[in-house]
Amino acid sequence: MNSILRLLPAGLAFATGLALADGSGTLYEGGKPIALKHAYAYRMPDPFDKDKQITRIVFADKPIDDAALAGASDRDGAIDDQLREATRVDLNLEPDGSVQNVNTRIGYSSGSQSGSGWYTLSLKRNDDQRVEGSFRSNDEEDKNIGRYYDLVFALDLPGAPDPGAVLPADGGEPGKAYLAHLASLRKGDIDALAKSMTKARADELLAHRNDAEFKMMFGFIQGQALREPKYVKGNARGDRATLEYTGKDADGNAVTNTVSMLREGGAWKVEKESSKTTLQ
Repeated sequence: MNSILRLLPAGLAFATGLALADGSGTLYEGGKPIALKHAYAYRMPDPFDKDKQITRIVFADKPIDDAALAGASDRDGAIDDQLREATRVDLNLEPDGSVQNVNTRIGYSSGSQSGSGWYTLSLKRNDDQRVEGSFRSNDEEDKNIGRYYDLVFALDLPGAPDPGAVLPADGGEPGKAYLAHLASLRKGDIDALAKSMTKARADELLAHRNDAEFKMMFGFIQGQALREPKYVKGNARGDRATLEYTGKDADGNAVTNTVSMLREGGAWKVEKESSKTTLQ
């Protein structure tokens, strides 16, 4: 009876046609096999054509937090944060199912391969909901002297992320916390600045506080701080919020900042910030 109960969920899955998500593989690097036990697939803007979408399938030797990525407004950036220092392979597929390129990162080293004839891609499914298939290098000798891929995948594609509730016109509490962060940065108040950041970022900042080049580097960071910040829009979902501000850089160029905020210990902290500059 117990055996039947253990088998029942799997049986139901097949009977009802539920999709099962799975993906894994092996990367051979200079004769060394690296097991990639975790995978995640998602749609993202084509780096070479922003009007198009590609499917990116990520294989990694570190676990991937699907739940955290589901709500991320920038999945590409969020997965980069999760897999920092990991070994990973990104298989990028065009809308027609062809391979755009394969990106590989091992620690802080990275490389990219494109072209045709050196791999076999077998796609069983490739649509807006799911991608299934396999990808393998053709030359077995690459297992010993080069780079060889052996990847399989059957993964659901997540829908558009839920950004959460719209924030008030001033950005609400996350917005106030970000403006306080900018004020601390402009003043050069290291302690206050650290308190405005997530613990991970604060620890990294303070760890280098006594470095010989810290003063010079901090001056550079201060120079990059957003000037005349104006709130544009923002959303919050649980303990995460995304803000958008416009302003100017030190040279008077128009800047748009996208800020990821995380609530830690009941207070909003700056987790990540990216900028887009329009030259005047």
